[in-house]
Amino acid sequence: MFKGLMPAMVTPFDEQGEVDLRTTEAVVERLIDAGVDGIVALGSNGEFSHLTTDERKRFAGEVAKIAAGRVPLLIGVGASGTREAVELARHAESMGADGVLVVPPFYWEVGEEALFKHFATVAESVGIPVLLYNFPMLTGIDLSPGLIARVAGEYPNVAGLKDTVTEYSHIVNVVREVKPVRPDFVVLAGFEDQILPGLLAGSDGAISGLANIAPRLFVDLVRAFEKGDLTEAARLHRRVLSLMVLGQCSDPPIGAIKLAMNKLGVAISPTVRGPALPVPEEADEKVEGVLHEAGLLPTREVG
Repeated sequence: MFKGLMPAMVTPFDEQGEVDLRTTEAVVERLIDAGVDGIVALGSNGEFSHLTTDERKRFAGEVAKIAAGRVPLLIGVGASGTREAVELARHAESMGADGVLVVPPFYWEVGEEALFKHFATVAESVGIPVLLYNFPMLTGIDLSPGLIARVAGEYPNVAGLKDTVTEYSHIVNVVREVKPVRPDFVVLAGFEDQILPGLLAGSDGAISGLANIAPRLFVDLVRAFEKGDLTEAARLHRRVLSLMVLGQCSDPPIGAIKLAMNKLGVAISPTVRGPALPVPEEADEKVEGVLHEAGLLPTREVG
């Protein structure tokens, strides 16, 4: 169910910083029209950590209503405490989500036994699939392939992993260690530069934040690989790589992603919530330049 290209959807805000449900519908429809294989709401790019629990629940329900079962829907239920993660997971299930995405509990850097218990408790609390979310850059915790294999081996509804890592070898090692035990366990790259290399290593696709900007480009990359057209896949991969420069345009990259979407015709405000900073004015031209380089805006005329 959770394979191919799944955008890590942004959470639209209006100019006052309130959740913008009208724009949310437009964003979801644009992703579905692009042929995505699923949608992930309330992940890192969805600013889940900047929303209240009530806002997260309301947004999850609205996205589920808009998507209406047309594509698989994952809801992020990351929390610093196990009880809140369970509460959010049960709510997501009640709203019709197809699965939940669970990041390690952040703040305390707990050991593997505590991590196992956290994931196991969430998995036991729902009947829908659970995907683990490894993002050591933000959580300070790197899920080992051995731990992932243990959780997957003991809990059949732990169905996959989003692996947002800078070390390609981690994706390779997870594929090698987990898939022989659980062939149905999906491994999804989280960073865009790992999408094609991950697929070549035996992963199943990606959950991508930058796919909000140009979902068709990312879908085409995965489709080219699935068809065995590695020349085309490599060409599209290079275009995807050019978008990664956007990470330098705002702190964190979420504002730049929203601004890029706006420049491509999506009626979305680049507004983010603190501690994220607004996109600086000087980044406007740089964002346009990145979109030109990626072939998403018409080539600029010289002279």
